[in-house]
Amino acid sequence: MKRTLQIFLLMLTAGFSGNVYRDAEVRVFLIGDSTMADKPLADNPERGWGQMIPMFFDDRVAVLNYAKNGRSTKSFIDQGLWQSVLDQIKNGDYVFIQFGHNDEKKEDTSRYAEPHTAYKQNLLKFVRESREKGAVPILVTPVDRRKFDDNGKCINTHGDYPAVVKEIARDENVPLIDLQARDETLFDGLGPDGSEKIFLWIPPGKYRLLPEGKQDDTHFTQYGAIQIAALVVSGIRELEVPLKNFLKQDTSMVNVGEGKKIGLDYYFNNEWKKDKDGKERRFHYVWEDTENTGYSQLGDILTQLDAELTELDSAPTENDLSKLGLYIIVDPDTPLESPHPNYIDDKSVEAIVNWVSRGGVLVLFANDSGNCEFANLNRLAEHFGIHFNQDSRNHVGGKNYDDGAFVDFPGSPIFKGVKKIFLKEISTLSISGQAKAELVDKSDVIMASAKFGKGFVFAVGDPWFYNEYMDNRKLPDDFENRIAARNLFAWLLQKAPVSN
Repeated sequence: MKRTLQIFLLMLTAGFSGNVYRDAEVRVFLIGDSTMADKPLADNPERGWGQMIPMFFDDRVAVLNYAKNGRSTKSFIDQGLWQSVLDQIKNGDYVFIQFGHNDEKKEDTSRYAEPHTAYKQNLLKFVRESREKGAVPILVTPVDRRKFDDNGKCINTHGDYPAVVKEIARDENVPLIDLQARDETLFDGLGPDGSEKIFLWIPPGKYRLLPEGKQDDTHFTQYGAIQIAALVVSGIRELEVPLKNFLKQDTSMVNVGEGKKIGLDYYFNNEWKKDKDGKERRFHYVWEDTENTGYSQLGDILTQLDAELTELDSAPTENDLSKLGLYIIVDPDTPLESPHPNYIDDKSVEAIVNWVSRGGVLVLFANDSGNCEFANLNRLAEHFGIHFNQDSRNHVGGKNYDDGAFVDFPGSPIFKGVKKIFLKEISTLSISGQAKAELVDKSDVIMASAKFGKGFVFAVGDPWFYNEYMDNRKLPDDFENRIAARNLFAWLLQKAPVSN
């Protein structure tokens, strides 16, 4: 099982970001440094708190994270990042501002900003220009690094910078979240040893990209980023801003994926193409593909359910599968898609069936006739009473998106709060034995599930959650595939075992 992915969330161009969330009732922009920034998803232990905070908001809120590794207030302005945000923000938006880690680096003239002069002036620029556009700026004091005194008390690692943030908040009447004060309470409670789990204290051998492990007292694990995001959320609840009314009241699903690993198949689906530089790269339903064909948006959702992402780029063995709580197979290749396709053979079927029987959760996303290798996929699926019919339903011509719409849903957790979803050119299903229909339309079984031993299987004849149909870059605003994706995987993760 390789751990070699680097997923770059390429949502940092003004036009793209604005269109992605054009339907959002509230938009929250984040500007800051690496402690806030989005990080690669699969097989990477590091997360920024801004990457995890969407899990605390309801579906009316879009979080657009412009924080970048290594940036200070100075470099964020000098590199045009602030201008790209300013060009987008409008009346009613929120702008969260957290800097300090890199402003304090005196040895780097491209980033250093003295706290009482340049740093203060830059923060004032963010605040005042946000307000000129009708947005609400919210200042956040920089989160501490992990450092304790001899008595086990957390030490302020940012000198005068937090005080300057508070001074501006007071003088300019800007909403303030004193994250530093909140993190000190958290870190003091955990102590020097307990706080290691917040930060990147990674033992050797756990991640292939970090074979020697790592001891990093600045950046966060996924667990740590969630804890820091929760501190920010507690601060929002105390502010007199309407944004607090958009926080989830029911947070029971926030940590549903904790301790559970989701493996995405990269072996049966193994498509490559050349990028603009002529380099071969994977695409089509993989975590790192941020284009229309990718699963990067789905990866975001799964991460925000606190699941860990990985991939299997070889035939699944029982040892590989034993490390997973949930395994996704999407659109196995035909010879037209891959010159030498890897078919689901007897050995793989046996390993997968045995794993499900012991408690694993299997997700099968197929495709329409002619665009998926069905013969061997069905040999696997039929063990669970599910058969893909190799047809093609819901042909959508041009922009006639309603030809792919489903609006009549049963009382299933998958469709809670969902009014309309989109699937096009799908294979319908036949079911028998232990399988049951999860969605039926005009007598066609569209989605099905099956209990099998201690495990569970879910199937639909469409890749469904690829980027093109997740963030409304193409679909009209009333389609809610993103909500359905979160619902589906929260439901499945409840059934999935904790990973070894």
